[in-house]
Amino acid sequence: MQKNLIILTALLATPGCGTIVQLANPSHKYEAYDGTKYDWQQAQKWGMPILDLPLSFLLDSALLPYVLSQE
Repeated sequence: MQKNLIILTALLATPGCGTIVQLANPSHKYEAYDGTKYDWQQAQKWGMPILDLPLSFLLDSALLPYVLSQE
């Protein structure tokens, strides 16, 4: 049972955090709440990143002062 739980957790974490994906994208300038927007777009396509949406929202909120200082 515990092994199945670990495998399931790993599979759900595979898509990665939308905020980190957007921050690491060199062809795109990071804007406010880009990770949340990215997760929403992926959720509409695939459905799975909806699980990461609240976490991306929190990280995007924490990064908001950084984003505003860059503008």
